[in-house]
Amino acid sequence: MPRLVKTVCSHDCPDACSVLVTVEDDGNSPGDARAVQFRGDPDHPVTRGFLCGKVNTYEQQVYSSDRVLHPLRRCGAKGEGAFERIGWEEAIAATAGRISLAEEETGGESILQYTYAGTMGLVNRNCPSALFNRLGATRLRQNICYYGADEGYRVTVGSGYCVDPEDAVHSDLVLVWGANVVTTQVHLMPFIDEARKKGARMIVIDPYRNRTARVADEWIGIRPGTDAALALSLAHILERDELLDRDFIERRTIGFKRLSREVLPRFAPAQAAKITGLAEEEIEGLARQIGAASAPLIKVGIGIGRSTAGGGAVRAICALAGVTGSYEALGGGIQYDTGCEFELNLDAVTRPDWLRGKPRVLNMTDIGPALCEWQEPPIRFLYVHGTNPAATAPLQTKVREGLSREDLFTVVHERFLTDTARYADIVLPAPTFAEYADLYKAYGHLYLQYAEQAIPPRGESRSNLEVVQALAKKLGYDDPWFSRDTREHARALLDGSHPNLEGVDADRVLAGETTRLNIPRKTAGFAERFNTPSGKLEFYSTELEEQGLPALIDFTGEGESEEEAGDCPLRLITPPAHSFLNSSFGNLEKARRREGGRPVLMIHPDDSGEIESGDEVEISNCHGSVRLQAQVTTDTNKGTLVAEGTWWPSHGIERRGINTLTSNRLTDLGGGSTFHDNRVALKKI
Repeated sequence: MPRLVKTVCSHDCPDACSVLVTVEDDGNSPGDARAVQFRGDPDHPVTRGFLCGKVNTYEQQVYSSDRVLHPLRRCGAKGEGAFERIGWEEAIAATAGRISLAEEETGGESILQYTYAGTMGLVNRNCPSALFNRLGATRLRQNICYYGADEGYRVTVGSGYCVDPEDAVHSDLVLVWGANVVTTQVHLMPFIDEARKKGARMIVIDPYRNRTARVADEWIGIRPGTDAALALSLAHILERDELLDRDFIERRTIGFKRLSREVLPRFAPAQAAKITGLAEEEIEGLARQIGAASAPLIKVGIGIGRSTAGGGAVRAICALAGVTGSYEALGGGIQYDTGCEFELNLDAVTRPDWLRGKPRVLNMTDIGPALCEWQEPPIRFLYVHGTNPAATAPLQTKVREGLSREDLFTVVHERFLTDTARYADIVLPAPTFAEYADLYKAYGHLYLQYAEQAIPPRGESRSNLEVVQALAKKLGYDDPWFSRDTREHARALLDGSHPNLEGVDADRVLAGETTRLNIPRKTAGFAERFNTPSGKLEFYSTELEEQGLPALIDFTGEGESEEEAGDCPLRLITPPAHSFLNSSFGNLEKARRREGGRPVLMIHPDDSGEIESGDEVEISNCHGSVRLQAQVTTDTNKGTLVAEGTWWPSHGIERRGINTLTSNRLTDLGGGSTFHDNRVALKKI
């Protein structure tokens, strides 16, 4: 008899969807229970009964014939993908033995845990850190995603979600700036659509006409990396035409007089048009619409921060909302990221108190150089979970070179034989989110939810917590922490004293009830104060000044890379594909077919020369070269090439991925990645 089990999608997406899994039992053994359908929970305030196209057929992932279902040991060359089946006891013994050997011979810093958000479950994503803290391993700074955008946001308005996504319905103008919400945050769209039904316009500002731009009222095709110049020009026009909110500026901001005097005069529409590639009329028209709106909402995409000047761009966009005073309007201001509001007791799971000394720190974006070049000590043991660096990390040639080292022992905990797993010495089978319990927060809404296990793990799959517990036992660690189950760790996470958790009943959360944080509804996120040192929106940041960084919001250039710009006249951006999520789902043939069957490069007709759609082309820079299939289209701008999606290199032409071309250069603020700031040359093959 079919039954419904409520769980949560674990993938790295703002929506953290509540999922109803239909499970069928054959009546003979609980181990034979099978998930036959995944659908959105209609009672969840944000999921609202539907899932994205990637997850609403998730049974294809769960029951894929490509699943790794048993521990494997390498029996061929690294990267070849040749493995033999072994048992869990042997796999744990081999892993623990290599950890101990590295620790004894070259110290804890020769051990590295490399991880990211392959699961957003708070227990299983974070619990391995406790073990590696105990070992004194090299620490990982997870700068691969949002650090640039986050820092630009933080130093301007402080932490805080600003606009509850559910309040987007009250906006009368929605600017989606540097985001493709139809692909990456689809559950925000119904709230935007409701606002549009009331008369709001939706305008997309992005270097290419993505899926969201196709359903918008207007697309502003900006040149990559010039967002700050546009934001400052819009502020210039609003001041020129007396469309700004001087009362708000006087009461709630600092530094505007300097901005007005020293910066805005340089960004008249004519100057901004030259920088951004937009027409003066486009800039003027956009400013008029912003000035006429009473509650303009700007949805800021994390991708804006992934360029050399990305932190400054987010600062300028936050400042633009400050010029309008929209932070005090219900449904107005900035909608960025709600994750910072979940002030959970994460230390209870990661155990930073177990750190021994002050181990060195590795930026995620430097994994290639670290594996190839680091000494004193070199990385000798690598444990990878929740990420696929052979596809997703910059400087792919170096990453592959480092993973090929015979003196590096690599363990990968994975569901599929990814490009990274093919280089492993030991592969451990991991479960899908339907196969384990965990606690989830969101970064696109304000709800917590505990997810029960819906079906038994397939094959011999084990969760991160189970693997950590087995390794700890083999290594001789007997701390009670290693004996706690998922529910006990989840309860410890909820044992916090932050005001946002006031009234949150841990028992009700652990019973699976969707629980909103203690945050008032229909209240502008920064209605009373900004969480900055001054308590105001900061056009001028003394904090940055003390760090020797530009204190006043400005745009001084596009931050182009000197090592790439010489013979590389075109800009390359690599936004998400609709059918993939980072590199997840890239194993599914159906998903690849939806994306064209092979990696595609969008080229503007003015840049195509003799190239026609369907031709094989090569793009290259000082880091290497990649071949793709050409699509000549006006959906991108002159001078901007677009390659959607992080395809597995093993599915690409010549087995090379797009991140062969990306560098480990860091952003102006926050030290984040610069995936959307590449210069390349183009030629037909």
